[in-house]
Amino acid sequence: MPNEYVTGALFSPAMPAWQREYYEAVLLETLRTKSILVPFTVMKEDFAAKSTGIMNYTEVYDTEPNTNALSEQDIFLRGAHLDTRSVNLTMEIHGDTLKFSDYSDVLNYLNSGNLKGLVRNKIGQNMKDTLDILARNAFLSHPYPVYAGGTRANRGAIQATDLFDPDFGELARTHLEEAEVPGVAAVGDGDGATIVCVTTPRVIHDIRTAAGNAWLDTQKYVGTNRKFTSEVGMWAGVRYIKTMRNVLRNHGAVVEQCVLSADTVPGQGAAQTVDQVYSVGQATSVRYVQCVDVTGFTVGMSVTIHSQAINGGAGNPPLESDGTQETRRIVAIDAGNNRLTFDKPLMKPHVAGDLITNGINIHASFYIGGPSVVYGVAERPHPVSPPKYDDMMMINRIGWRGFLKMQMFRPEFIEIHETAGSTD
Repeated sequence: MPNEYVTGALFSPAMPAWQREYYEAVLLETLRTKSILVPFTVMKEDFAAKSTGIMNYTEVYDTEPNTNALSEQDIFLRGAHLDTRSVNLTMEIHGDTLKFSDYSDVLNYLNSGNLKGLVRNKIGQNMKDTLDILARNAFLSHPYPVYAGGTRANRGAIQATDLFDPDFGELARTHLEEAEVPGVAAVGDGDGATIVCVTTPRVIHDIRTAAGNAWLDTQKYVGTNRKFTSEVGMWAGVRYIKTMRNVLRNHGAVVEQCVLSADTVPGQGAAQTVDQVYSVGQATSVRYVQCVDVTGFTVGMSVTIHSQAINGGAGNPPLESDGTQETRRIVAIDAGNNRLTFDKPLMKPHVAGDLITNGINIHASFYIGGPSVVYGVAERPHPVSPPKYDDMMMINRIGWRGFLKMQMFRPEFIEIHETAGSTD
């Protein structure tokens, strides 16, 4: 009679189908309740794309009315013409995993039976952050972004004085209304087009400071209507949502930049004690990163460690498409040995030749008049928990995986503004 050894069930993945379905729902619940940007995408599922890797997203144009009068002899009409436009989405695998030993503190989640908490608070948070960043990058791929109200040619030219002007918002709303956008939250013919702006807390501050009493807090107008996650108020007919996800740290004009002279590993670079409060990192960690020349850097600076292979080389700021970038605050400098020490350890590996950049922080404001990014899903994000395979059967792994793509589709439905932010 077949047993666990014969069927292989003993060595099958640790998460059976019914558990996978349950924890997949937990993951998606985390995305639904915490995500800022994903809700403003239009989702298309096509599970056949899992085998092809390509998804086609097609939209049918509205017809053009013919207002010429008909003759009574016109018993057969040519008929209104229908046509389409489409984009192809090349699916990408995204995911991450946590690895921990049987003696790790992480097992407190499991030993107390709180696997749901681990999936929701750690794996779910990782997935939510990943998908929000992918959605943000898709919005930033707009073909016609506006830099500093049109006064700058590109993001790298934005200076600290190029602050957000509230008039940008009113003009963006006008442009979108002229484009006859459908609106974000309209649910009926008489609701009108609701324009939403996803921006940063600093831009919100600059609008409120400039707009004075014209700013409306959410409790003054929402009533029984839907309130978006992190919605904070309205100005000039636009509903504003704040998120730090739209702060592109050090992505503007470069102020200082140096080059790593040696590879780094995860866990490296943090001071042993930070702000006279925190004991940071592990006892065996290297407490600095080695640079070619740290001239010009000062303690307290915020810097981004990023790949030179992606941003186009020295002299250029980071790009949002660089998934290896990390931002840290400098807490100590060893100028004699060209070493920098940060407030947090590096969480990703970096290679010699990568850049450390201090520059102008860019604040991206997305004026959304309708779904303009398509979220193609060939395989829904779901938890994965492979069996232990190390010699001591000691290393646990739990993570998530999805086969998906975020891509710009209707650029006419949005307007993208990139500016600096006040620093008071």
